[in-house]
Amino acid sequence: MSARTNSSRGAGSTVLIPLGDQPPAPRARRRVVATATALALALTGAGVGAWAATSGPGGEILAAADEASSNVALIGTPEASYTASWNKVEAVNDGAGVSTGGAHDATWATWSGDRPATQWLEYSWPAPVTVDRSVVRFWSDGTDANGDNVRVPASWKLQYWDAAAGAFVDVPHPSGYPTDRLATNETTFDAVTTTRLRATFDALRETTATTYSAVGVSEWEVWGTGGVEEPEPVDPNGPIDYSPVHIPTDVGVLPDLPAEIDAIFTDGRVETVAVDWEDVTTDDVAAAGAFEVTGTSDELVEPVSGTVHVRDGEPGAITAVDHVSVVTLAGTAPALPATVTAEYEDASKDSRVPVTWDAVDPADYAEPDGLFFVDGDVEGTDVPAEAVVFVVAPDTGEDTTPPTVTVTAQPGPATSGWYVQHPTVTVVASDNRDPAPAVEVSVDGGAWSAYDGPFAIDEDGVRTVEARATDATGNVGSGSRELRVDTVAPATVATLREVGSSVEITLAATDAGSGVDKVQWEGPGTFWGTYTEPFTRALTDEPQVIEFAATDAAGNEEVRQQVVLPALGDEPELDLAVEVSPRCLAGKAYVAVRATNGEDVPVSVMLSTPFGQKAFADVAPGKNAYQSFATRATSAPAGTATVTATAAVGGEEVTTTVDAPFDALDCG
Repeated sequence: MSARTNSSRGAGSTVLIPLGDQPPAPRARRRVVATATALALALTGAGVGAWAATSGPGGEILAAADEASSNVALIGTPEASYTASWNKVEAVNDGAGVSTGGAHDATWATWSGDRPATQWLEYSWPAPVTVDRSVVRFWSDGTDANGDNVRVPASWKLQYWDAAAGAFVDVPHPSGYPTDRLATNETTFDAVTTTRLRATFDALRETTATTYSAVGVSEWEVWGTGGVEEPEPVDPNGPIDYSPVHIPTDVGVLPDLPAEIDAIFTDGRVETVAVDWEDVTTDDVAAAGAFEVTGTSDELVEPVSGTVHVRDGEPGAITAVDHVSVVTLAGTAPALPATVTAEYEDASKDSRVPVTWDAVDPADYAEPDGLFFVDGDVEGTDVPAEAVVFVVAPDTGEDTTPPTVTVTAQPGPATSGWYVQHPTVTVVASDNRDPAPAVEVSVDGGAWSAYDGPFAIDEDGVRTVEARATDATGNVGSGSRELRVDTVAPATVATLREVGSSVEITLAATDAGSGVDKVQWEGPGTFWGTYTEPFTRALTDEPQVIEFAATDAAGNEEVRQQVVLPALGDEPELDLAVEVSPRCLAGKAYVAVRATNGEDVPVSVMLSTPFGQKAFADVAPGKNAYQSFATRATSAPAGTATVTATAAVGGEEVTTTVDAPFDALDCG
């Protein structure tokens, strides 16, 4: 299947090269401006990109200098295991730092009532960085090892995120991890390329007790290159422009945007391509003015844009007509556009205004390397249209250039590099001569099949999409894209263990995709911090809600889960709903008992009445145990049904008994 299904106008087609808005000026002046740009495009055959590349002083090609090392921390996003409410983690890359004193929000620090043995500080970047040096300025408010306040750490280390391993690993060959209190601390290491760098600090411990000081950093520099997302590669054989889109409408009326536009290529092709425009709402056209609209096409890599002009009343007369330029091959009559863009007295524009061009003398385009002008009459005005036509020699050499193939996926990946939504893949192929090269795709090394339009990657995992295009001469071009897809958040299970009047809580998270990055939790009086090891909470006179959630390496966040710790002295009870219904059946009295399990674990149930009992094992969550007990009499006195339920909750067996009275019943 062709990657571009719309028809081409042939190798000898005229190339329309719109020049954009031109300021009102004498006709001769406008003609000079038009020829300068279009001639460069037509005769170099390299399009707008090549023209821009040769526009340096003296016409030389400008090359970018080698990228110099810089403090890439300035473009990183800082995150920490914990930040005290009066401090600010963003202070670590604000370009300033002090070792002690200063404003609270000019440093990052971790003082709180709960001070763990380790804390960490991390940078992440939207694109990979290559780094080999770190400079840290610690902040502290004293020197003694008192297990309190903020102190320089006892030790620390640097780790980088290894995407292949899915984990943080130590930086190679560090020069050392100094802990100078009043000076900067530099560490050099072998260069690594990553999107995340983490510093883990071992807090200073009190000499006579097991308590730890907090850690503080006022500035953290990381030196290297990169960190900025690279733009999508430009298709060298792709379109250099497209026909202008200026659509007028009245206030309150939605515009009629064109379903197709002309795409203009460097090799002499003009192709009509379908465009899907973004939605325009009634709010957009509620008042006079102009606004931009964006459209996409399966045949084009880059989006296209147009302008909607909202008119409030009559636009007035045409005051100007935009110039156009075309290129044709020697011996081939130019195909001049059927419409031009006209500007009106109210400054609105319309790109659909018909034009009639003067007849062209074949002698004007008989020889290459020349240009000539054609005048046109624009419908509804005396303002003339003008086209400049460039005549170039046909390329008759051997076609050895393969098609260019671009594979894109939308929506794009998260900053982690993982796609957290199932992406749709689009393949675009273009060729310097063949307007419709045949395109095939293969997913994860599978069989090649004809590409018939965008397709979804609807399964998680590391997926590879390969594409190849073959032109009419047999030249084959290829492209590929690796997609790391993880759309499922991790899941965390909390395990509780009774320790006297306290409860030890263990959080275990699993993730089948990119892997668990971190687990966070909080409870009464604590912060939303990172879980590192099992922790103990003392029971109080009130129930305590502990919330927790995991985040995977892709960036998917689990919905917050919770466990409720009972109040001190409360016995745990099962969630059990009991109903007792005396009833008559064929003149006999019966007592029906129903117990519904409201827990999220199976429950064993015993139903007991004065007329018998019935046991049920493993009643599933949300299900019920039911039995109708016969009295074998025409009446039954008032009484009580007893329901006893047993289940394992939080690692311990819990038994709950519910007594449910019932009224007397006479069926005689």
